[in-house]
Amino acid sequence: MRGVAAISVSLILLIASVSMAGEKKEEGIDAAVVARQPSALAQYNDSDGIDDAAHFKYHQNESNIINWYEWWYANAKGYDGNNIIIEFFTFGDLNNPFASAVGIFMIFMKSDGSTFKSLKSYPLIDYKLDYEKCNVTIAGDVFTENDDGTYTITYHNIINNVNLQLNLSKINRGIEGIPSTAEENRWMRWNIPVPYGRVEGVLEYSDKNGHHIYTISGKGYHDHNWGISEKLSLYWDWGEFSDGNMPASITYGMLRFGNGPYEGGIYFSNETVRKAIYMQDLTVEYKNWDIICGFKKPTEIIFSGSNGSFSVELTLKFERAYIIGVGKMGMPYLMGKMSGTANINGKTYRFSDVTGFYEHHFLLPSINWR
Repeated sequence: MRGVAAISVSLILLIASVSMAGEKKEEGIDAAVVARQPSALAQYNDSDGIDDAAHFKYHQNESNIINWYEWWYANAKGYDGNNIIIEFFTFGDLNNPFASAVGIFMIFMKSDGSTFKSLKSYPLIDYKLDYEKCNVTIAGDVFTENDDGTYTITYHNIINNVNLQLNLSKINRGIEGIPSTAEENRWMRWNIPVPYGRVEGVLEYSDKNGHHIYTISGKGYHDHNWGISEKLSLYWDWGEFSDGNMPASITYGMLRFGNGPYEGGIYFSNETVRKAIYMQDLTVEYKNWDIICGFKKPTEIIFSGSNGSFSVELTLKFERAYIIGVGKMGMPYLMGKMSGTANINGKTYRFSDVTGFYEHHFLLPSINWR
């Protein structure tokens, strides 16, 4: 039990201090603030290639490289209601093993709302990055793109005898998120090589109740972030929702560095088309909130906007929260359902209660973006 508790506490500290970007508890609901958006920093890149390789070496000589971050994230939303998220991460100056952190964390979210968490990260951990393609190796585990465009993701941990094997295949076209740069020394890149795919695999682990084996089958998602920022100055909203019947995906991502401008947008992708609406043409309205484990989270968000060839009228509603922590204490990870329409070049795509994950990490979380 002490080993399991140590992993849980380490995971909470990792997510709270790094991945959750300085979020703090809120005691009440603030009044809404309206913020005008600047012009997009770049045009949407419509090339087929999605950059999914490592990037540290291109920035290693920057003066603030201690604030470096890069991670490869994937999730599986199982048809049986069981879900997995896994992330291969690097933080800090990777040329100095005592000023950086490298590792993997995995969270298994069961259909009954309970979670199983595992973290593998320690000083001088063995790892290898590939600067030509997605091919990350950490302590013998891999997050790699195969020659046929599929992905293989593995994770093992002697603590709790964890053994995970996932195979992810892409269905919809990848997305390149708009580059976000508050100033020269604070920036983020965000690419989504797999906005919607199929995932198959097996998870095994042991706990106090015995040894468990789960077959994983469902909808898959993979994105990749990298950049430089003090962790307490980076705030963001993100969500991903895919309807396998069309198939079509809606992904959104908006962020802000400190008191800088809001950047980002909402993205549509299917097997042949991808489109984006950036912030100056998009309204994001937070309609309802709730306090979940002491954190204020949006439970209803409305997206509306148009740039001529692409328009959306979409509503996201909270479905459930998985608690990443110990027992009922920890950080809520949100799952919701999206409904509404997206119009692409005169064709209407209708989304109805499409399930996906979403996040909200802001110190000032009641902003309506217009």
